[in-house]
Amino acid sequence: MSDHKTAVIVGIIVFTIAAIIGVNIGGGYYLRHTKNVDVYYIYRGYDRPEVVVPAIELILDDSEYVPETKPTEAPKKQETKKCRDWEGWRKGPLKESSIQTILFSLDVALVGIGIFAYLLCLGFESGDPRKLAKLFGCFAAYLVVSGAVIIGIFNYYLNKPYTEKHEVMAPIIYLYDEQSREVSVKLKLQGELKHTYPSYVPDAGWTVKTSPDGTLTDGNGRQYEYLFWDADLEFPVDFRYGFCVKGEDTSAFLEKALSDLGLSDTEANTFIMYWLPQMEAHPYNVIAFQTSTYEEAAVLDVSPAPDTIVRVNMAFFETSEYVEIEPQDLASMNPSLEEREGLTLVEWGGEEIT
Repeated sequence: MSDHKTAVIVGIIVFTIAAIIGVNIGGGYYLRHTKNVDVYYIYRGYDRPEVVVPAIELILDDSEYVPETKPTEAPKKQETKKCRDWEGWRKGPLKESSIQTILFSLDVALVGIGIFAYLLCLGFESGDPRKLAKLFGCFAAYLVVSGAVIIGIFNYYLNKPYTEKHEVMAPIIYLYDEQSREVSVKLKLQGELKHTYPSYVPDAGWTVKTSPDGTLTDGNGRQYEYLFWDADLEFPVDFRYGFCVKGEDTSAFLEKALSDLGLSDTEANTFIMYWLPQMEAHPYNVIAFQTSTYEEAAVLDVSPAPDTIVRVNMAFFETSEYVEIEPQDLASMNPSLEEREGLTLVEWGGEEIT
C-alpha cells in the first residue's frame, strides 16, 4: 500500500472518529438541554397566574409563563381560585435511552460517510468518470435515506406521549359467586408489580375457589377475604373532572362517592380505613376517579369471565386552597350494588399524585 493511500485512510479514520466524538458531545448536549421539555398536569387560568395546582414545574418553549415550583401564598382576602382551563397531559422529556438511540443512529451514519469518503477517494484515483458518478449517486442516496431515518427517530421520541409512573397503592380484588368454582385471575400491567398477597405466580396469576359470601380459598386450603397487589404503573391520570374536598370532610365524601360507585358498605369501609389517614390532615384534596386510562394500564384477565365488574381507582393530590373543578358523574361509572349478579369482581385502589 502506497504512503499516499495510507495517509488518506488514516485521515478519513481520524476525521470520522473526531466527527463521532463531536456529534456525541454537541448532539448529546443539545438533546439533553435544548430539547428537555418537562410537561405535567397543571391548572391554567387562575385569577392569579402564579398559583399552580398541583405546584409542579413546567418548562415549555411555547408556554405563556413558567409557574413557580412552590405554591405562592394567597392574599388573605382572596378566596376561591377558579380553574377555567385544564392543561392536560402533554409531551415530556427525551429520556436518556431515547437520546442514546438518536446518538447511536448518528454514529452509524457517520461511519457510513467515512466508508463512502474512502470509496470516493478510490474513484478519484481510478479516473473512471462513470464509476465516480455511480459512487456520488450512491453517496447522495445514502445521505438522504440516513438523514430521513435519523430525523424520523428524533421526531418519534420528541413527539412520543409522556406518561408518568404512579405508585398504585393497595388495589384489592374481591370475588363473589353464586356458586363455588375455581377462578383464575391474571394481571397484565403497564408497569412493574411490587407486592402481592397471596403470592402472585408469574404467568399463572392467582387461582382460587370462590364462594357466595366472597371467601376465597387457595390450593392449600388457606382462606382470604380478597387478593392484594400494588405496582408502579405508567398511565395518564385525568383531572378534567373530579372534586375538591376539605380534609376534614373526606370520610363523609367517600361514603357517598363509593356508594355511588357501586361499593358495598364493607368494601367502602375498608377503602376509607386505608385512605383516610393519608387524606384527612390535608387542607383540601382534589380527587378524581380514574376509568379507561387506569383500566388499560391494569388489565385483569379473569377466567371464567365475570358477569359483573366494579373497578374503583381514586387519584388525588393535596392543595392548600379550594379549587373549582367540574364534578364527575359517579353513578354512571359502575354497576350499582343492586345490579350485581353471577360472578362479580370488585376492585379498589388509588394513588396520591405528588
